[in-house]
Amino acid sequence: MEVDLEFLIGGDWRNRIEALPSTSDYAARIREVGGTWPEGFVAHHYTRYLGDLSGGQIVRTLLQRHYDLEPEAVAFYRFDRIEKPKVFKDRYRERLDAIDWTEDQRERVIAETALAFEFNARLFDDLAAAKATA
Repeated sequence: MEVDLEFLIGGDWRNRIEALPSTSDYAARIREVGGTWPEGFVAHHYTRYLGDLSGGQIVRTLLQRHYDLEPEAVAFYRFDRIEKPKVFKDRYRERLDAIDWTEDQRERVIAETALAFEFNARLFDDLAAAKATA
Protein backbone atom coordinates (compact mmCIF):
# COMPACT_ATOMS: atom_id res chain seq x y z
CA MET A 1 0.00 0.00 0.00
CA GLU A 2 1.20 3.48 -0.71
CA VAL A 3 0.67 4.52 2.90
CA ASP A 4 3.06 1.76 4.04
CA LEU A 5 5.73 2.85 1.58
CA GLU A 6 5.35 6.49 2.52
CA PHE A 7 5.61 5.67 6.22
CA LEU A 8 8.61 3.35 5.80
CA ILE A 9 10.57 5.15 3.06
CA GLY A 10 9.22 8.69 2.89
CA GLY A 11 7.12 10.81 0.59
CA ASP A 12 9.58 10.39 -2.26
CA TRP A 13 9.38 6.57 -2.21
CA ARG A 14 8.47 6.45 -5.91
CA ASN A 15 11.87 7.94 -6.76
CA ARG A 16 13.81 5.78 -4.31
CA ILE A 17 12.65 2.25 -5.05
CA GLU A 18 11.99 0.08 -8.06
CA ALA A 19 9.65 -2.87 -8.33
CA LEU A 20 11.30 -6.27 -8.35
CA PRO A 21 10.96 -8.19 -11.64
CA SER A 22 8.62 -10.68 -9.97
CA THR A 23 6.39 -7.82 -8.83
CA SER A 24 6.30 -6.33 -12.34
CA ASP A 25 5.54 -9.74 -13.85
CA TYR A 26 2.77 -10.36 -11.33
CA ALA A 27 1.21 -6.94 -11.89
CA ALA A 28 1.35 -7.46 -15.67
CA ARG A 29 -0.48 -10.78 -15.34
CA ILE A 30 -3.19 -9.21 -13.18
CA ARG A 31 -3.63 -6.38 -15.71
CA GLU A 32 -3.77 -8.92 -18.53
CA VAL A 33 -6.46 -11.13 -17.03
CA GLY A 34 -8.26 -8.19 -15.43
CA GLY A 35 -8.73 -6.59 -18.83
CA THR A 36 -9.61 -9.69 -20.81
CA TRP A 37 -10.85 -12.42 -18.51
CA PRO A 38 -12.85 -11.55 -15.37
CA GLU A 39 -12.71 -15.09 -13.97
CA GLY A 40 -8.91 -14.90 -14.08
CA PHE A 41 -9.01 -11.69 -12.11
CA VAL A 42 -11.17 -13.46 -9.52
CA ALA A 43 -8.49 -16.15 -9.19
CA HIS A 44 -5.89 -13.51 -8.32
CA HIS A 45 -8.26 -11.59 -6.07
CA TYR A 46 -9.11 -14.74 -4.15
CA THR A 47 -5.46 -15.69 -3.74
CA ARG A 48 -4.23 -12.29 -2.57
CA TYR A 49 -7.22 -10.94 -0.71
CA LEU A 50 -8.17 -14.02 1.26
CA GLY A 51 -4.50 -14.84 1.75
CA ASP A 52 -3.85 -11.45 3.29
CA LEU A 53 -7.03 -11.60 5.29
CA SER A 54 -5.97 -14.98 6.70
CA GLY A 55 -2.23 -15.60 6.92
CA GLY A 56 -1.49 -11.94 6.37
CA GLN A 57 -2.78 -11.20 9.84
CA ILE A 58 -0.09 -13.45 11.26
CA VAL A 59 2.50 -11.82 8.99
CA ARG A 60 1.36 -8.37 10.16
CA THR A 61 1.67 -9.33 13.82
CA LEU A 62 5.11 -10.89 13.32
CA LEU A 63 6.39 -7.90 11.34
CA GLN A 64 5.19 -5.48 13.97
CA ARG A 65 6.66 -7.52 16.79
CA HIS A 66 9.98 -8.36 15.12
CA TYR A 67 10.69 -4.91 13.68
CA ASP A 68 8.80 -2.87 16.30
CA LEU A 69 6.69 -1.32 13.56
CA GLU A 70 3.89 1.15 14.00
CA PRO A 71 0.45 0.14 12.63
CA GLU A 72 0.94 2.62 9.78
CA ALA A 73 3.84 0.53 8.51
CA VAL A 74 1.65 -2.53 7.93
CA ALA A 75 -1.54 -0.94 6.62
CA PHE A 76 -1.49 -3.41 3.72
CA TYR A 77 -2.50 -6.14 6.16
CA ARG A 78 -5.24 -4.18 7.93
CA PHE A 79 -8.85 -4.65 6.92
CA ASP A 80 -10.55 -2.12 9.16
CA ARG A 81 -13.87 -2.28 7.30
CA ILE A 82 -14.23 -6.04 7.81
CA GLU A 83 -15.69 -6.51 11.24
CA LYS A 84 -15.58 -10.32 11.34
CA PRO A 85 -12.97 -11.80 8.98
CA LYS A 86 -14.13 -15.42 9.34
CA VAL A 87 -17.72 -14.51 8.45
CA PHE A 88 -16.48 -12.45 5.50
CA LYS A 89 -14.23 -15.26 4.21
CA ASP A 90 -16.96 -17.88 4.58
CA ARG A 91 -19.41 -15.71 2.66
CA TYR A 92 -16.83 -14.97 -0.02
CA ARG A 93 -16.21 -18.69 -0.54
CA GLU A 94 -19.95 -19.44 -0.57
CA ARG A 95 -20.44 -16.88 -3.31
CA LEU A 96 -17.61 -18.36 -5.34
CA ASP A 97 -19.04 -21.85 -4.90
CA ALA A 98 -22.43 -20.61 -6.10
CA ILE A 99 -21.10 -19.41 -9.47
CA ASP A 100 -22.41 -21.60 -12.25
CA TRP A 101 -19.17 -22.13 -14.14
CA THR A 102 -18.77 -24.72 -16.84
CA GLU A 103 -16.22 -27.44 -16.18
CA ASP A 104 -13.79 -25.74 -18.58
CA GLN A 105 -14.19 -22.39 -16.80
CA ARG A 106 -13.70 -24.04 -13.42
CA GLU A 107 -10.53 -25.84 -14.57
CA ARG A 108 -9.15 -22.65 -16.07
CA VAL A 109 -9.84 -20.67 -12.89
CA ILE A 110 -8.19 -23.35 -10.76
CA ALA A 111 -5.14 -23.26 -13.04
CA GLU A 112 -5.01 -19.46 -12.79
CA THR A 113 -5.30 -19.66 -9.00
CA ALA A 114 -2.30 -22.00 -8.95
CA LEU A 115 -0.45 -19.53 -11.18
CA ALA A 116 -1.35 -16.69 -8.80
CA PHE A 117 0.10 -18.72 -5.95
CA GLU A 118 3.31 -19.24 -7.97
CA PHE A 119 3.56 -15.49 -8.60
CA ASN A 120 3.17 -14.89 -4.87
CA ALA A 121 5.85 -17.45 -4.00
CA ARG A 122 8.27 -15.93 -6.51
CA LEU A 123 7.59 -12.47 -5.14
CA PHE A 124 8.35 -13.57 -1.58
CA ASP A 125 11.50 -15.38 -2.74
CA ASP A 126 12.68 -12.22 -4.50
CA LEU A 127 11.91 -10.09 -1.45
CA ALA A 128 13.94 -12.44 0.74
CA ALA A 129 16.85 -12.35 -1.73
CA ALA A 130 16.69 -8.55 -1.95
CA LYS A 131 16.66 -8.28 1.84
CA ALA A 132 19.67 -10.62 2.10
CA THR A 133 21.73 -8.43 -0.21
CA ALA A 134 20.66 -5.11 1.34
